[in-house]
Amino acid sequence: MIEAIETEHGMTAGWRRKVAEMVRLALAVREAEGAERLPEAMLRDLPTSGDAVRLVLLRAGLLDEAPEPMRFSRTDQPSRTPYISSPTPLPPRAPRQCTDCYAWIPTGRRAGFVCDPCRHWRERTGRGRCCRCGRDGLALRDDRCRSCHPYRLLDEARPATRQFTQLVISLPTGKGGPFEAIPVGDREVPDYDERRPALHMSPKQEPLFTIRRDWAPVLARLRSAPAGEPPLTVPARHLVEEFTRDRPAQRPDYKKNTRTLTILLYWLGADTAVFERDVYDLARIDVNLAAKPVCQFLRIRGLLVEDPDLHRDADQMWIESTLAALPDPVAGEVRTWVKVMREQGPREGEPRGYDGIRRYLSRLQPTLTVWTTTAGVTSLREITKDQAEDAVDGVSGYARRGLATALRSLFRALKRERVIFRNPARDLPVGDIKGILSRSPPTS
Repeated sequence: MIEAIETEHGMTAGWRRKVAEMVRLALAVREAEGAERLPEAMLRDLPTSGDAVRLVLLRAGLLDEAPEPMRFSRTDQPSRTPYISSPTPLPPRAPRQCTDCYAWIPTGRRAGFVCDPCRHWRERTGRGRCCRCGRDGLALRDDRCRSCHPYRLLDEARPATRQFTQLVISLPTGKGGPFEAIPVGDREVPDYDERRPALHMSPKQEPLFTIRRDWAPVLARLRSAPAGEPPLTVPARHLVEEFTRDRPAQRPDYKKNTRTLTILLYWLGADTAVFERDVYDLARIDVNLAAKPVCQFLRIRGLLVEDPDLHRDADQMWIESTLAALPDPVAGEVRTWVKVMREQGPREGEPRGYDGIRRYLSRLQPTLTVWTTTAGVTSLREITKDQAEDAVDGVSGYARRGLATALRSLFRALKRERVIFRNPARDLPVGDIKGILSRSPPTS
């Protein structure tokens, strides 16, 4: 079949050998999938000649065609190529990484996985192992690859920097393309402890990583710098001035709030929103910083990304921490009771507040702890009527009434949700306080 297509369209022997190799690879995939005909979409995984393989398999009856003809070559086919007549357009080329310097190649650039600077670098140098990054098979100059070559002078002045390499983006020449060597001299080596404006993200730039930020190095950098306020951009300075006008000067926390906002805008800039978690993390490591007034100021101006975890109900957080201390499956059963109390189950109703649930659970917590630790209870299904009565017999007065009410609420909810088979607290008396007579005895 391949030879017939080669003769029919005047292809070369090299074309025949390359296509035959890809056809054998496609047939191996077909056998591995256990299918009679190979799905056309799987031809995208072939390294090359996908369109030619499609034609060969199509004529041999071994291809499961897609609803619309697919195209696998990223270049325009010659007019004599019989692969397909009206191919669907190719998907846009995604950003890729240079195999030599690891720079990101923007979309729309030429095909291949080597950026333009590295392509020119390869033409003028030999190959070997880089003495700095240790990668082998790269084009070298002075025993360094292209990405390590600009750091040669800096490494001689500061050997500790040999383990760091800057991530770059491959852009056309004149727009940040081939980067230059870093000079070394009396003032050429940058002092990394010197205070200078931080590099801020642009409004349309997305962060590479979303991990939690550590503000301790930022504060250490500012403390080691000369006295004075850190340098700010013009928009950031206007925000600090506006914040200063809104805060009365006679308040003791005046400088504390202003300094917090200044540090945030110095490091993050005023063009992007500030995460609320960053404000509280910064204020937590220094007693001379404050978070709440700064968050209020940024929220009003639409510059704050709120963190839902910082606005959770305090009673809800206490309930979750208490349930986390209980062993499974008792914790899961009590959690089901909490959901019923909040009316988050299958039945609709007015939700009960977390403050009321916390009062009930605070009465139940000692009893649940005794059952799970001393009595060895692994599930509330094991609780008997005698155990429920013994739990309330040890207390008296209003404490007994509150515990009995909470136990009846717990087991009634679990019985309704069919978590337990019987309700051991069904007949537990809660009407009268034990130890106090319901009425005075008659006097003689």
